[in-house]
Amino acid sequence: MNNNKSRGTDKLNALYILLVIVVAVWILSIYAVQLFLPKLEDKALLGDSFGTINSLFSGLAFAGIIYTILLQRKELALQRQELKETRLELERSANAQEKSETQQKRQSENLKQTAKLNALSTLVSYYSQVELKTKTIDVMKSRNAAKEQEKYIQRIKGILEQKEK
Repeated sequence: MNNNKSRGTDKLNALYILLVIVVAVWILSIYAVQLFLPKLEDKALLGDSFGTINSLFSGLAFAGIIYTILLQRKELALQRQELKETRLELERSANAQEKSETQQKRQSENLKQTAKLNALSTLVSYYSQVELKTKTIDVMKSRNAAKEQEKYIQRIKGILEQKEK
């Protein structure tokens, strides 16, 4: 950044020096004409001879303006192209972000289902153990444990069927 700033300052300094030189030569030419051409007719001839040079510089200035316009036109076309590419890249980025969000939602749902399945699996294991322990002690408790176990197994099946859809 500082390097670009110093380059711009260097260019402006060169322009200022050139302007000072042009103004100095112009002032010196006024005195030189007065000194070397005392007659009015000689001064008029000298002024007329600069008419062709004046038209040359006017033509060069006009050509410079046209060249500048063409450069600006080319630069604007490049800028438009870059804006189009930027828009396309932003659109691709937005699409990728939407896909990522969809995948995260899907992953979150999968985690919820896994947590439910783990909980139900734990309950089934618990009631299996209760059924085994109570089989010998209390037949009624054993039947209730088997019913509870079957209920949770059915819930697990339901969750798995929903997931497959």
